[in-house]
Amino acid sequence: IRQISHISLKTHSINNVINFYIKILGFKISHKFINKKKEIYGLFIYCGNRTLLEFFLNNTKKKIKAYFFEVKKIRQLAKKLKKFDKNIKVKRGKTDYVLQFMTQDFDKNLIEFHEFDKKSKLKF
Repeated sequence: IRQISHISLKTHSINNVINFYIKILGFKISHKFINKKKEIYGLFIYCGNRTLLEFFLNNTKKKIKAYFFEVKKIRQLAKKLKKFDKNIKVKRGKTDYVLQFMTQDFDKNLIEFHEFDKKSKLKF
């Protein structure tokens, strides 16, 4: 494990996220999540040192309980963790093409591991 990769948050307004984090704080958009209707439904915002904030539109009261780590040698880590979770599968993200897999800890918190390679579309 290299470091925390990102924190995932919900928002009711992508425009408010852009106004605050991009225009006021000066962070940069690293990736836009765009659906088939060409609408932005999420953003990765670069905070420096390969660390990101992730925002998704979410109009529910559901809380996100997830942790994200950047790793080296993701396939080796997945193999190691398969003794705890046989359903682990390394795949690429749908729009950012980052290598990733998810599992849960013993308290059922979601943990996602990422490896950024040449095919990844995130900009650092």
